Amino acid sequence: MKIRSLLTSSVLLVGLLTVVVPGTVNAAKKQTVKIFMTGDCADGQMVEGVDEDDCEITVSMTPKTAKRSAVLEVAYDADEPEWEELDAGSTRSGRLIFGVSSTDEDDFWMDGVVLYRVRVKKSGVNKQVVSKEYKTAYTSADAAADDEDLLEDLATEDPEEQAFNEKMDGAQKDNQQKINQQQPNQDIKQNNNGGNKGQPQNNSGGQPKFENKPPTPEQRAGEFNRACGSIQMSKDTCNKVIAAKNGAEAIAVLGPDSEKFCQALAKMACKDVMPFAFP
Repeated sequence: MKIRSLLTSSVLLVGLLTVVVPGTVNAAKKQTVKIFMTGDCADGQMVEGVDEDDCEITVSMTPKTAKRSAVLEVAYDADEPEWEELDAGSTRSGRLIFGVSSTDEDDFWMDGVVLYRVRVKKSGVNKQVVSKEYKTAYTSADAAADDEDLLEDLATEDPEEQAFNEKMDGAQKDNQQKINQQQPNQDIKQNNNGGNKGQPQNNSGGQPKFENKPPTPEQRAGEFNRACGSIQMSKDTCNKVIAAKNGAEAIAVLGPDSEKFCQALAKMACKDVMPFAFP
């Protein structure tokens, strides 16, 4: 009887341990952090008069519900870098995008080689993450004009970039033709049931020049491209927004810039314009 009681107690103890241990392990959720540079500066070169000011460094993390603070740091001496804070923010829906300007505080074009990096701060059991150093060489228009090798490289357009630019040029041309055929300040005709209530209107106030039906992919590309340009969004990000399969995916790509984009697109909230843009 004593032996049976002892065995029974042991089984109960093991059972209790089996319940407690997994709960302790699952309390610490692992986070994955990815940091990458996009835009014209992704090739490490920014040339005045050629490249646009659309350099971005993105912090992407999973799970998307996790919120982490991050700091963008800059060093102006590549040989002996002294890091200083340039910008800071927190992830939202798993993303944080830092815009990197090609001009200084006096609005003059940057000069020389500049280093950038991102520090994602420690949070709970998740350690601090420091990105690799991103080196960007800023070249003035005068210096570029005297650099034959650089001019030759710039004259050779990347096939992917060429295809994107041709698509955007075609979309803009097609969209402009439709705009020229329309009367200014002409509202979208609504049916008797008011079915188009809340849809973007066709006027000269900067809203999409859509008709009283969902836009074609070409119309959407043209209007999205216009909105991207008005808020100086990178071509890479704009391309992903245009390629999105639905409004939710487009908003996810836009991240914290979503409402700014939708205001530039139609002076409306994303929840109102995206369902119409992506029927």
